[in-house]
Amino acid sequence: SDNVILCIHGEPTWGFVYRFMMKELASSGFRVIALDFIGFGKSDKYSSPDMYTHELHVHTLHLFIQHLNLENITLVVHDWGGPVGLSVVKMIPERIANLCVLNTVLPCRDDTVFKHVINLIHFISWSAAIFVFQTHIPLNAVFRGYGKLDYDTVNGYTAPFPNYRYKAGVARWPQLIPMMPWGNKRIIEDMRSTKRFLRTWKKPVLMMFSDNGISGGGASKELFKSLFPHGKDIVINGGGYLLQEFKGEELAQNLIQFLRSQR
Repeated sequence: SDNVILCIHGEPTWGFVYRFMMKELASSGFRVIALDFIGFGKSDKYSSPDMYTHELHVHTLHLFIQHLNLENITLVVHDWGGPVGLSVVKMIPERIANLCVLNTVLPCRDDTVFKHVINLIHFISWSAAIFVFQTHIPLNAVFRGYGKLDYDTVNGYTAPFPNYRYKAGVARWPQLIPMMPWGNKRIIEDMRSTKRFLRTWKKPVLMMFSDNGISGGGASKELFKSLFPHGKDIVINGGGYLLQEFKGEELAQNLIQFLRSQR
């Protein structure tokens, strides 16, 4: 298909989170790709958290798109894959045809502390857990806390992280999100420039945020609605944080209808 849907995961997931969406989208004739960032998925990983940077993730996605020569891309971003994926959009806007935004954030120091209180609480809690456990973070327990996931599904999510040596990327990513005023200045400026660029974005945008869960609705959604006043906004009832897991088919059908309406 000439229509490529590129799905970007967040923390601490991998491409597995998109499996229900991918099945629906592919059966409707779309080419669907779910990228696993370095440190996630089943590929080789750096074992030191210091090897992971915002720039690493941004350049990985950028080079991945160039290497496969992907064009006419519908970019789907979720959670902390949003700051990375949307940063890449401003680098290669000619390759991106549509945006699909799912339960994500675009942090930058100007508006985070006072407006994103709920996300900030989650960020502090998750960062505190990482600080305590480091690469020994108990991901099985984390995923059970996201909703009613059976044993096999939890094992699917944690398959890339069999022990602490594989969790360096998970342990590092919270430190790369500038939710606090003293965040990394380079990343803060990248988020600011990304926001400035997105305010000029006129191509189609589909926003699907849960009515509950982390990054669902609230200030994050209002930010994206202000960035994309022309965008289509669909509320996903009961989706929670892992809305692709619990509402994957619904998300896919909404996206299919949205893309077909662009023809």
